[in-house]
Amino acid sequence: MRLNRFMIRPLVEQALREELGPGDTTGGFLVGDDPVQTAQIYAKGTGIVCGLLLADETIKQIDPEAQIEYAVQDGDPVGPGTVLLRIKARASTFFIIERNALDWIQQMSGIATKTRRYADLVKHTKVRVTDTRKGWPGLRMIMKYAVRVGGAHNHIFSLANCILVKDNHIKIAGSITNAIETLRATAQHTFKIEVECETLEMVEEALACGVEIIMFDNMDLDEMKAGLKLVNGRAMTEASGGINEQTIVPIAETGVDIISVGDLTHSIRALDISLDVQDIKPSAQRTIRRLKEAAR
Repeated sequence: MRLNRFMIRPLVEQALREELGPGDTTGGFLVGDDPVQTAQIYAKGTGIVCGLLLADETIKQIDPEAQIEYAVQDGDPVGPGTVLLRIKARASTFFIIERNALDWIQQMSGIATKTRRYADLVKHTKVRVTDTRKGWPGLRMIMKYAVRVGGAHNHIFSLANCILVKDNHIKIAGSITNAIETLRATAQHTFKIEVECETLEMVEEALACGVEIIMFDNMDLDEMKAGLKLVNGRAMTEASGGINEQTIVPIAETGVDIISVGDLTHSIRALDISLDVQDIKPSAQRTIRRLKEAAR
């Protein structure tokens, strides 16, 4: 997937409404004639950058005449001192947009950075790593974009674009068989059907119904391997449930087709990003030097 301004504009507008409210009670009194200034957004941490278009749109919403130069692109690795964007705009613009612009990049880069670690861990296997719908409501689109930037894939975007039969569906329907029969009789013919299976008996029942995707939900490695033998190529297979950086490699090495990982989006450590008008401030320069020396 790709982002465009039509998709992100409402998110940026909402963020700016929250940030600006009725006005900037600090910077608004300091700018005088509001002279044009220069600034840079730069990294103080190490990771995969993401979210530059949202920062760009944040700036343009406040100052349509602002000039923005990209020094990197989404998906690029960055380290302490890497300049991401160079900006020329009215002084008041920087006071208004600083926090929002940085927050978009920090959080989305955090997702992309974590995702890249997961993808690298299993690149020796055939598995496809995907996200889940876990995260902040209303921001799923940009979180899933950050996952793609980090090198993984997307699972479903909403309830509308996949038939995914989970435990509560099965309870309401009475059985996997009842659920699948009802769905095949009523659902759009272009959809594949995926069933969440917690036991090998559930795998056997789902296979008997001819479903296209079997999800091994919170199974241990031995159960998963047994499930793969039962499937024997008759359906695509997915592992899900509590997967982390310590467990993903042995799961990938079972030969499962897909691993869905909620951790990509529900537990994020933001990448440290800053904005300085004119030159990078001395304290940041000291921090950057220390981090570079520690990395040697």
